[in-house]
Amino acid sequence: MTQTPNIAGRPAESVPLRVTAHMLGDWQIGSGAGRHGSVDRGVQRDDDGLPFVPAKTLVGVWRDACEKAARALDGSGSGSAWQAWVEFLFGSQPVLQERGVVSGDGTLGPPRPAALWVDSLHYPPVVRESVRGRPLLASAAVYIRPGVVIDPISGRAEDELLRMEERARGGVDLSGQAELNVSGAVLSEEQWACAGALLDAGARLLEALGGKRRRGAGRCRLEVAGLPADWRWLEGRAAPPLPDPGAAPEVLPVAPHRTDVDEEWEAAELRLVVRRPLVAHERTVGNSVRSAGRVAGRRLLPAVLEKLGSAELAAAARGGRLVITDATVEVDGAAGRPEPLALARTKQVPGRPVNLLQELPTEAVEYPDGSGYVGPHSPGRPPERGACGYTQLTHNTVDDALQRPVEEVGGLYTYQAIAAGTVLRAQVRLPAGLLPAGWQERLSGTWRLGRSRKDGYGLTDVTATVAPSQRGGPARQFAERGPGERLRVWLLSDLLVPDERLRQSTRPQDVARHLGTALGVTLAAVPDEPQERPRNTGAAEGGGAAGGVRFSEVSRGDSWHTRWGLPQISVLGLRAGSCLTFEVVAGTVTVQAVGRVECDGLGLRRAEGFGQLTIDDPLLRATFSALQTQGRPATAGEPGAPTCNGSGPSTSGLEAEVERDEADGAALLALAVLEDAAWREALSRRSPVLAEQDRDAVLGPDHGGVRASQLAGLLTLISHLSGPSDPAASAWLERLCRVPGEQRRRPWPDAVVEAVTRLLGEPGRVWELLRLPEDQLTASPDRAAASRVRLWPVAVRMVVEDCLTAQRRTQEVPGVGADS
Repeated sequence: MTQTPNIAGRPAESVPLRVTAHMLGDWQIGSGAGRHGSVDRGVQRDDDGLPFVPAKTLVGVWRDACEKAARALDGSGSGSAWQAWVEFLFGSQPVLQERGVVSGDGTLGPPRPAALWVDSLHYPPVVRESVRGRPLLASAAVYIRPGVVIDPISGRAEDELLRMEERARGGVDLSGQAELNVSGAVLSEEQWACAGALLDAGARLLEALGGKRRRGAGRCRLEVAGLPADWRWLEGRAAPPLPDPGAAPEVLPVAPHRTDVDEEWEAAELRLVVRRPLVAHERTVGNSVRSAGRVAGRRLLPAVLEKLGSAELAAAARGGRLVITDATVEVDGAAGRPEPLALARTKQVPGRPVNLLQELPTEAVEYPDGSGYVGPHSPGRPPERGACGYTQLTHNTVDDALQRPVEEVGGLYTYQAIAAGTVLRAQVRLPAGLLPAGWQERLSGTWRLGRSRKDGYGLTDVTATVAPSQRGGPARQFAERGPGERLRVWLLSDLLVPDERLRQSTRPQDVARHLGTALGVTLAAVPDEPQERPRNTGAAEGGGAAGGVRFSEVSRGDSWHTRWGLPQISVLGLRAGSCLTFEVVAGTVTVQAVGRVECDGLGLRRAEGFGQLTIDDPLLRATFSALQTQGRPATAGEPGAPTCNGSGPSTSGLEAEVERDEADGAALLALAVLEDAAWREALSRRSPVLAEQDRDAVLGPDHGGVRASQLAGLLTLISHLSGPSDPAASAWLERLCRVPGEQRRRPWPDAVVEAVTRLLGEPGRVWELLRLPEDQLTASPDRAAASRVRLWPVAVRMVVEDCLTAQRRTQEVPGVGADS
């Protein structure tokens, strides 16, 4: 029986999917680290402190399951048509082919990108909202499990190899988004159905996730909604031909020439909120991939061109008429600017900056390392400073034969990524009229940026608004500069300029030549002379001590051309944050020329974020020697700063959200699992303390006189309690009150009978004694009341058992654990 492909009205290049993993048992996806003295192997947690399934883990086991299905469909023959479809869905593995790990035909073509993009699987949003600000509830999602190493010869546990491992609790549903994205290729109905059916077959074959899944951990059931067809489509069919990969056009549109200098430009302000860690690859050191603290414009360019979808815009990018700035962290409500290399900080007075262009340091200073960003300058105040927050995530590549990470196939590696919750800002600028009005709104949406974006990294929410281009002149005040006067230039991004022979150059003289041409004047680079030169730089804000004229560094970048499947040439230029000083030799630098250069940028590859600068910014002429040490709140990325995505517990509207989610029950199920575990953990911590410190309140002041044989009856009773005023408990207590022999000592003193009667008969008595932090253990007061009713027998049994254990310990060792 076959199923008709569900592709009616489906987009030509993208199919959204919903992936849900029903975790049937406890599971473990390790973080690669532990906590000294506590845990030897921890589980990966998201920003809310909850365990999750990383996309790389899901893709790995899903691909393995699809390969099993493909091998079965290919049969024992030499054909590998279905294996080719697995490669189409999950991408090629050229590194493994080079090492001989993956079989191939001996030819290595360009890497084939994956058509399946997967996001990580997380708890439902209502649950994540509930645990924010409730660490006890979040920690209940994980428990610690002891483990040992068994000697294969003796069969006993080896000495000194006891370890503690974290496990995430099962019984929850984790969900996330996926996408079949075949950008650049056109699929027929049969090909869409083939891709969906193969993915469905692999999902049904997947039975476990995470570590130790062959020893019972990680049992799960994977469901994928939105597929064009299910596995039944595969019955009795041969594999259809693979779609042809999209090829770059042979003849590119001719880039238009620049128009007059008075051309109007438009701009869009992009606010990017990073939802998943973003790897803006900067360099690779050993097995560690390091991320830059900003998202370069060249990583935003493909997404911008795809969102706007205009051939004229692509031609404008090649002609230097499209500018996309680097996305930098938000500081003081605006895009952060790279910290000037001329802005040092004193060591003896932390936080006080020293402008080395304006003043000479009189004490030891700490030079900027290039990781900071500053906000707009306010006279008389040091600039607000921010830095990008990072996160470290560890992954491994598992050998198909050995089923464990080995060095030959990649082994263990670490990604340093921009942390989720980070807010970035960038701008897109282009000539007015190039695109229809309202083009800024088309940039809003969800983007995938950076490296490994098909595996859950780089998911970003983008909001675009209309912004002024300021091409007619900068918003700040600027005095025209004539011959003999000087300009200070601050690079806001890396700068690429060629020399006379078109070679990459980092010489200030070449920068002066290109900048002078753009400004319509002749400039000369001020030589690096001793600090005793006279100042002829126009108005300065305070101070007049001699300073330096150039603070610059060289940057090198290496990138990869995705469409070509080849590495690009290395680029060499001046690093962002460099500060240069130039002298006007001939001509006058006008306000309009400065606005035009600051809007258009300078040098090569401006559509990729290079060449952004500002001329004579007030910060470069400010002095801070007279400032007193003032405390200021830490900004994002600095020690003591609040987390970008941190938010306290929010109970308003939470019950309504839970009710809306009640249709599928995923949120309620997960909340019930976490709350039950949190309450039981709190009981196990609080009950022994209560037994040691206040047993008289539980069992009465004379409970020490009750014989052990009588207490055994109480233990038997509480093991079968069903709730307050249980019939069996009521009958047992009634018999205690009718004990004959008033003239002799009764087995149960009246005070003990009264205390036990209150404990077993009043629903709130045990909770009054325990005093648990219920607001930290449940999402709402109503759910706390339900937990008290459900766990009342557990609480009574645990409290009584701990009290009797403490009493017996006191009697066996007098003076130990006695009531105060």
